[in-house]
Amino acid sequence: MGTPPGVVDWLAQFTQSLTDLTLQNGGALSNFGMILLTFIATMSLIGIAVRMTSWSVHLGGHRSVSLDELRTFLFRLLFCCVVEHYWVTNLPGANFGFNRMFSYVAAAIAQVLDQSQLNQLNALLANAAHNTPVPTVFAPMESICYWFVQGFLGLASGILFLINCSSFIFYAVAALFGPLMIPLYMTETFRGKFLHFVEVLLSLAMIRAVAAAFIFVWSQFLIGFMNQTFQGNYSIGSWIANLVPFLTIFTAFILNMVLVPSITQMIFGGGAGVAGKVGEMAEKLVALGAAGA
Repeated sequence: MGTPPGVVDWLAQFTQSLTDLTLQNGGALSNFGMILLTFIATMSLIGIAVRMTSWSVHLGGHRSVSLDELRTFLFRLLFCCVVEHYWVTNLPGANFGFNRMFSYVAAAIAQVLDQSQLNQLNALLANAAHNTPVPTVFAPMESICYWFVQGFLGLASGILFLINCSSFIFYAVAALFGPLMIPLYMTETFRGKFLHFVEVLLSLAMIRAVAAAFIFVWSQFLIGFMNQTFQGNYSIGSWIANLVPFLTIFTAFILNMVLVPSITQMIFGGGAGVAGKVGEMAEKLVALGAAGA
């Protein structure tokens, strides 16, 4: 058997590239957000001034503005200004801004759950695929088994990459609109929109953490199963002998990974379930493959 090619950590490279892109372009809407914040704050002040004038009786009655109302207005304005300023600018004493805060927390959780398990699992799948010999064209059954195994190994690796990368992409896209959502905190009518945006951002970031939890639980089981079952012998005969348990276990693993966005939405709320659409095609392929088998 040849030595398996070096496993390229595409996820780490993709994450770094997306982080750099977020840092460079995360404030694309910051100026527009400040304009929107200024407009909303100005309209609020005008509303307060109108209510304090004597002729406001024609608009519903004159009433004084309490100190608590002014304090609340100033607090919300200060809050929005601080969040707008530090949306892409690093917070004091930290190496991230508000736009990457939830992503940073999710990365820390994934690190606690030992994200290196993902690299070990990817290396195992790559090693198994590389060391499975290609059968001759005169052995059709072995050829079918070979391509079936390669398809499942590739699908498992693809799902791992797809779920993790989709969480980064959706989070980065949602974070771009942060400067537009922050000023809504100033208003009574649309404050819920801002709070919902925060919930969605948290949910999208936590897809990575939940995926790490699934990998943490599944990786040792899959690694132990592959090592004990094949013991480094990935011949076609060995695959045929263990095809049924292999397909059963990997089907369960793939379906579990597809459900990661939905599980994240159940735990954290928000819109993480939308990210599950990226796995629907894989789920259908697994179902078709199982039916064909």
